[in-house]
Amino acid sequence: MLVHRIAENWKEGSEAPYTPETMRWRGSWAGMCARMVAYKSLGVEQTNPPSLADYWRMGLGSVVHELLEPAIQKWIADSPGLTAEEEVDVTFDSEGYGHVDMVLTTEGGQKVVLELKTINGFGFKRAVEDHEGPRHSHILQGSMYANALDADLLIIGYLAMELISPGRAASKGIDDIGRFAAEWHFTRDEFVPLAQEEERRLAGITTEVHKQGDATVIPRRFSLSDPDIPFPAEIKDAHSGTWELRDNEGHSLDVGRAWQCRYCDYQKRCVSDV
Repeated sequence: MLVHRIAENWKEGSEAPYTPETMRWRGSWAGMCARMVAYKSLGVEQTNPPSLADYWRMGLGSVVHELLEPAIQKWIADSPGLTAEEEVDVTFDSEGYGHVDMVLTTEGGQKVVLELKTINGFGFKRAVEDHEGPRHSHILQGSMYANALDADLLIIGYLAMELISPGRAASKGIDDIGRFAAEWHFTRDEFVPLAQEEERRLAGITTEVHKQGDATVIPRRFSLSDPDIPFPAEIKDAHSGTWELRDNEGHSLDVGRAWQCRYCDYQKRCVSDV
C-alpha cells in the first residue's frame, strides 16, 4: 500500500531527541510514572515500542510545527519591540535537559516561555469544552522550562488535529480560532512551585537508579501526570492501570485507573518486574 510506505518513511526518519551524555533526564518526562522515568534514564530497551500508527501521529505533530515557522517569523517581523528565540536549549542543575519551543521578550522586557503542543480532537475538546485546561504533565514540563529560564510568564498553547464542529462551537460560545487553538497563561507564583517540586522528583529518581547502576532496583509506580490520581496512590496493575490509595495502616481509601499505562513503552517490562 502506498500510504503504508509513506508512514514507514516517517518512522525511518524519526530520531530520539538529543540529550547530552552528562544528562540523566529530560524535561519532557515531567509527570511520568517514577518507574518509567527510571527505565528511560537507564536506557532500558522498550518492550512496547511505538507502532507505525504512533509514528504517523508524531509525524503529523512535527509537520504542524514545521509549517508554523514561516508564520512565526512573519509575526515577529511585524511586531516591533518583540524578539523571539525558537527551540531554546534548557539545562537543569540536577542533570536534566530539554528544549522549549519559544522564548519571547516583549518591548517592556518581559520574558515569556511558550510551550506549544499538538493534540488530538478528543483531548482538545476536554481541555476547551469541559474547561479542564492543559494536561497536568504539560503544565509541569512548561513550568520547569519557564523556571529554569527565569521567565515572567508561561504560556501553554494547544493546536488541535481535529476541529470542533461549527454547531458545537456556537452552542458553547467558542469562536472560529477557538475551534482549533487555545492557550493558558501561568504566572511565576503558579509555575515556580510546580517546577521546583517536579525537578526534585525527577532528579531524585534518576540519581537513585544510577547509584544502583542497573534496572534491577526500580522505583514503585507513582505518577504525577494526572491530577485525578491522588499522590501517593500507587499503580498496582500496570496491565490495566489500576491504582490504589492506602492510608498508613494499609486501608484502601480510593481506587481508579491510569490511562497512561496503556500507552507506556515499557508496559510488558513493568508487568514482569512487579
